[in-house]
Amino acid sequence: MITAKRPFAFWCVTGFLCIALVLLLMGQTLSLIDYELAVQLGLQESVGDVGSFGVQVNRAFGAGDTIVYIPLMVLSIIGLVLKKRWSLITAAAVMGISAYWATTIVFMLIFLPGTPGYSLQPGMEYWFFMAAFIIFGLWGLLYLMFRGEKLLA
Repeated sequence: MITAKRPFAFWCVTGFLCIALVLLLMGQTLSLIDYELAVQLGLQESVGDVGSFGVQVNRAFGAGDTIVYIPLMVLSIIGLVLKKRWSLITAAAVMGISAYWATTIVFMLIFLPGTPGYSLQPGMEYWFFMAAFIIFGLWGLLYLMFRGEKLLA
């Protein structure tokens, strides 16, 4: 039954998925449609900060997120709410992508300073955001691997 009491972990997993979905639609998908609007909203970096190459890298991540990551999130949310067994697989995929994606960005932020055309100086919000994705991604993946069935009970 969909309305049955859910474990706290269900709300953590689905809450993370819902928040991440909104952020990705606003930042990543929007960057494909209107990159400058995404910059104005503070969801992408300007060409002055990352150079024209960096803008295209950001748009490439946006395309990958829009084609793979976002649909997996939507399927995971729907499946978890409906208590479908397959949702444990899609949610685990999303959690793995979340940790990998954020880890890649962290290392880009570490390795890119000094590169011609790159002048971004990330504030604490970047590190907080990436840490949240890494922590939730790894926790969610491990939870789903070892205790995921509890989300469907």
